[in-house]
Amino acid sequence: MADKDKGDKPAVATTTAIGPTIVIKGKLKSDEDLIVKGRIDAEISSSKALYIENSGVIKANVRVKSVRVSGVLVGNINAEDKVEIAPDGRVVGDLMAPRIVISDGAAFRGRIDMQNFEEGRESKPAAEAEKKPVAAPAATDGTHKQKQI
Repeated sequence: MADKDKGDKPAVATTTAIGPTIVIKGKLKSDEDLIVKGRIDAEISSSKALYIENSGVIKANVRVKSVRVSGVLVGNINAEDKVEIAPDGRVVGDLMAPRIVISDGAAFRGRIDMQNFEEGRESKPAAEAEKKPVAAPAATDGTHKQKQI
């Protein structure tokens, strides 16, 4: 029976599908994965993933963990993990995420802000500064050679 309990645990992770004939207006908040095949004219916030299928259309701002767009999204996307626009996806709006994938054939109009980009650039000079003292002994060796001449 312990095996059955383990088998039940993946079933606990739920996913909600919004079918092709469904239209949602207003605000939508979720703590589970969302699959959109219909139309949503609602601000979406979710701690999980959002999947917009080919028939899915969203006209609102989105704040999620990650998103994969195969349909149409008109609005800004703020993702904690990743934004992916599939080859058949269309996005009009700004993207903010640490990882962004725009596939060949995808359509995108907007701005991209990859949050930790500047932090990565700032840490690089710090690493180079640590390397400079290592170069100093080489300069001392050169000075020592000059003294020998």
